[in-house]
Amino acid sequence: MSTPSFAADYSPADLRDLKLEPTGAPARVIAGDPQTAEHVLAVRDGLEVGVWEVTPGEFASTKPAMGEVMQFLSGEGSITHADGSVTRIAPGTVLALEPGWSGIWRVTATVRKVYTIYDAPVAARGTAGTTDAAAPAADVAAASEASETLGNTADI
Repeated sequence: MSTPSFAADYSPADLRDLKLEPTGAPARVIAGDPQTAEHVLAVRDGLEVGVWEVTPGEFASTKPAMGEVMQFLSGEGSITHADGSVTRIAPGTVLALEPGWSGIWRVTATVRKVYTIYDAPVAARGTAGTTDAAAPAADVAAASEASETLGNTADI
């Protein structure tokens, strides 16, 4: 009898070509008709990892009770954070968003990212500031709710 595999590996090309499931529009569309799709790779103990995509448009996003670390695989645009700072969306950009983050996404070419959403420690909820480390679930239900807010991960 063989030992089950507890690992899955993906190259950047695998993630760019991965088939995603449509998840609709972000919850707070400002302009255009952005549509989202995603593929969840893993969910466990307050952590969700997946691939998310959004078509061009503009929408507001918030992360009240979760943080996210994301790396963009493709696309172009910008994210304006509540403090007025801006992160340029481009392949290879990594962005970390702390619980409590909010901002506006402006997508000019379809964006695809790999993301990890994590629960905020109870003491940090509602008190965390924005972290923009350009160099993003309270529980699985909150991660799903966040995914809907983000254009299934538009908040993602």
